[in-house]
Amino acid sequence: MMTWRAHAIVLLLCLSILTGSSQAAKDDAIVVGKTFMAGSTNATLDSTAWSLVSHGIAEKLFTVDEMGEIVPQVASSVQKVSDQVWDVMLKDGYKFSDGTPVTADLVAKALTEMNTLNPSAQSSLGSDLKAEAIDDLTVRIESTQPTHIMDSVLAEWAFPIYYVDDTGFEPTFVFTGPYAVENFVEDDHIDLVPNVHYPGADERQEITLKKFQDGDALAAALELGQVDVAFHLPVDTLADLRKKDDVGIKSFEVGYHYMVFYNLCKNNMADVRVREAIDKAISRNALSQALQGGKGTRSLFPQGTPYFSESLGLGADEDKTGAEELLDEAGWKVSPSGKRTNAQGEELKVKLVAYPHRPGLVIMQPVIQDTLEGLGITVEKVLTGDDWSETQEIIDEGDFDMLMWAQHTLPAGDPGWFLNAFFRGDGGKNMGCFNSTTVQEILDELSTVEDHGARVNATANAQAAILQEVPVSNLVSSGTTLLLSKFRWC
Repeated sequence: MMTWRAHAIVLLLCLSILTGSSQAAKDDAIVVGKTFMAGSTNATLDSTAWSLVSHGIAEKLFTVDEMGEIVPQVASSVQKVSDQVWDVMLKDGYKFSDGTPVTADLVAKALTEMNTLNPSAQSSLGSDLKAEAIDDLTVRIESTQPTHIMDSVLAEWAFPIYYVDDTGFEPTFVFTGPYAVENFVEDDHIDLVPNVHYPGADERQEITLKKFQDGDALAAALELGQVDVAFHLPVDTLADLRKKDDVGIKSFEVGYHYMVFYNLCKNNMADVRVREAIDKAISRNALSQALQGGKGTRSLFPQGTPYFSESLGLGADEDKTGAEELLDEAGWKVSPSGKRTNAQGEELKVKLVAYPHRPGLVIMQPVIQDTLEGLGITVEKVLTGDDWSETQEIIDEGDFDMLMWAQHTLPAGDPGWFLNAFFRGDGGKNMGCFNSTTVQEILDELSTVEDHGARVNATANAQAAILQEVPVSNLVSSGTTLLLSKFRWC
């Protein structure tokens, strides 16, 4: 299964040989419309590194190719020295976009800085990573957590390769990807130019990444000829766009899952029976129908990968009776008003939060709201705004009961990062106060398993243990992402 980033970069490289006709920020640039964009070029902030990699600006030491295999990118190879010590060999002659040679010193500094400043870079290796150059092209990495899959870990988005140029008016992050940033306008657009030190630079065209408030605004811009390529359009806009002679559609499989996280710090979500009741009541089939695509599943990893767990598949979908029984057992009974209340007469209320950057979440949110209200639960539906800081503030303050989320669960071809980041008590993406000794012990064991078959089994054990405690309800494997373009496809 090709990763989202691999598809995006292949698309950009493919389009670069063609001539654009849209109204661009630069007349000769291809305009790519998106509902999200990197908030800055500071790779250490939040998930900025993920955005920079997906934009074709940043790279990592290793990456995942179109066949789902881990392959070298900035590195040439990696060698295990001991359980917690690895040597990474860099490609000779590799350069940053300003022509600066990629050296072991600069790579070691980037790895150490990311591990220190970004919690997502601590999920697989621990919080006290040591990286040092042992010669010009060899970096020695010592981690506090053992791993058998250092190439996969270094393919995680949280380990971009960069250096900071502090010779100008203000410090500038410089990367190695096929494109370099020429002009960055926060929350509006990024002008990208081919990195002249990257192979095939003369075959690539300049690109303007344009951010739109939501998918509807992006669809309107495509129809008006203001963008050449549009990502993540709402399904309800596709029928009209398909009628346009100058609009083409390309679909591809991706590894994204839609899910909802529960906030266990909230009293109403602390009882596992409440969380299990909600999980039972949600119809994955109804969500897939609303999305007009995708596959309903409880498995945390997509079908077609070794880590898909058949036993955690759809199973009995929408068990409302079972959900009602669990809520009754938990002390939330239906009052004469039709609302679920406890012995103190307090209503069972749920704050259901979604963000607009993934249109599928917006489509599913009212479906889940209807399901909860059908159980007698009072729902406060919150759709955050275009500025990600609004969503991040809700997460940081724990101001939600249920948080809808879209996530690629195998971003580096291995389940380790996702499981550690989201389900360790100190995981960098643990947003719902989940802390299980049982799960932590299983994840500790998973980090040392080397045999592939044993790793598949250990991952299945981890999934089963996690879902037994219901900190998350996996909903739908997103199946396809649609791109619409005025270009012919190569």
